[in-house]
Amino acid sequence: MAAHVETEVLIGAPVDLTWRLANDIGHWPDLFGEYASVRLLHRDGAASRFRLTAPPDARGRVLTWILEQISDPTRRTVHARRVGPGPLGQLSVRWCCIGIGGMATRLRWIQDFATRPDSPIDDAAMMSHLDFGSSTRLDRLRRRVESVARAERLAGGAG
Repeated sequence: MAAHVETEVLIGAPVDLTWRLANDIGHWPDLFGEYASVRLLHRDGAASRFRLTAPPDARGRVLTWILEQISDPTRRTVHARRVGPGPLGQLSVRWCCIGIGGMATRLRWIQDFATRPDSPIDDAAMMSHLDFGSSTRLDRLRRRVESVARAERLAGGAG
């Protein structure tokens, strides 16, 4: 791989809740905002393959791609790779949830990639794009998870 991006966020919610929500693939459009839809194509134990579709861009183009991933709930890690066309010749993503003191989670994304030789952007531009986009998506996820954690604390405290 030619380039590497690491992004992380501290989430004010327990690691089990963060892990559960971040792995709820069907809700990724709401959690991350990057996807218009997610369709599970195949699941075999910890391995899954699904199609992601982005909302239309400014020119009305709709991008879609396949992601294959293996989840390890015990270690709270995911290893994924993008399959198929796009500006990236290769993309692998590793992410992990690390519990901190029972009430917080450090969520870290590690992306290794290489742009295709015929891509309109180079690795440096893609690295900047992925870094900004990842930070934005992780912050959106943080807000969603913390909102659910607050609601669960309130519901638990009401009884």
